[in-house]
Amino acid sequence: MANPDFLKSLPSFAERATQLSRHSTPYRDPVTRIHWERLSRHAFWLPEQAVSLYGIEEYDALPLAARQTLSHHEFARFLNAGVWLESLFLQRLAHATLKGPRATRIYHLHELREEAGHSLMFLEFFERSGLDDSATAAHFDRWLTFLGRRLPFHSTLFWSAILLGEEVPDRLNRYVRLHAQGVCPVAVELCVLHSTDEARHIAYGQEVLRHRLERAGRMARLALGYALGSLLRRFVATFYYPPQDLYMRAGLPAGPWAARAARHILRRQFVAHCLGPTVARLRGLGLAISWP
Repeated sequence: MANPDFLKSLPSFAERATQLSRHSTPYRDPVTRIHWERLSRHAFWLPEQAVSLYGIEEYDALPLAARQTLSHHEFARFLNAGVWLESLFLQRLAHATLKGPRATRIYHLHELREEAGHSLMFLEFFERSGLDDSATAAHFDRWLTFLGRRLPFHSTLFWSAILLGEEVPDRLNRYVRLHAQGVCPVAVELCVLHSTDEARHIAYGQEVLRHRLERAGRMARLALGYALGSLLRRFVATFYYPPQDLYMRAGLPAGPWAARAARHILRRQFVAHCLGPTVARLRGLGLAISWP
C-alpha cells in the first residue's frame, strides 16, 4: 500500500489541487441547468453512428422508431454504468476526506459533490423520460467492482483505474457533444455538463499518475501497463458493448445482436477512434498498453 503522506512531499501537486478546486466554485447543481422540457423519446439519444449496431445491414433495415428506441436503451445503460462507477468512487472519496493534505481533502470534497450531482442528473433523466431503467441498473463488471472497493486508495493502480473509469465514458460524452445534430437536446446537455466536470477530475488523476510514474522503475511500469490494458478492455466492454438482453428489451427481433456488434468492423473502428487519445496519452507516460 502506498504511503498516504505521498502528496505532502509535492507542493506543486497541492497547488494543482487548489487550482482545480477554484474551478469547481461556485457549484451549480446540474439538475437545475438542464432544459428538461426539451426531453423527447421521438429522437435519438445518441448520435446514430454511436449506436452499437450502426452499419450492420439488419440494423439499417429497421424502422426509424426502432433504431431510436435502441439508442434510448443504450444511452440508459451508459448512464447506469456511470451511476455504478461513480458510486464506487464516492465510497472511496468519502473516506479519503478524513486525512491527508488540506488541499487534496478540499478537492476530494469538490469531486464528491460533483460526482453525486452527476448521478442525480442521470436519475432525474430516467424519471422524466419514463424509461424503465431498472433492468440496466445492475450486472456490471464484478471484477471492476471488486477492485474499486479493495485496491488501496493511495496506490498507483487505484488511481490508474480511476483515470480509465473517467476517461472511457468521457470519450463518448465528447463524441455526443461534437455530433449533436439529430440528438435529443437534453441528452446532449447532460453529456456536456458531465464532461465539463470530468475534465477536472481527469486532470487530477493524470497529475497523480504522472507523479507516481516519475518514481516507478521499468518493471513497475511494465506491470502497470499490462494491468491497465486488461482494465481498459473491461471498461470498454461495459460502456461500448451492450449485453444481448438489452437488444431484446429494446424490441429488436431475435438474433445474435451482441455478437454482431462485437465483430462489426465499424463498431471496433468507432471505439478505437473514441479511445485512441486516451491510449496515446498513457503510452506517452511510458506505459506499454496492449490495446486493442
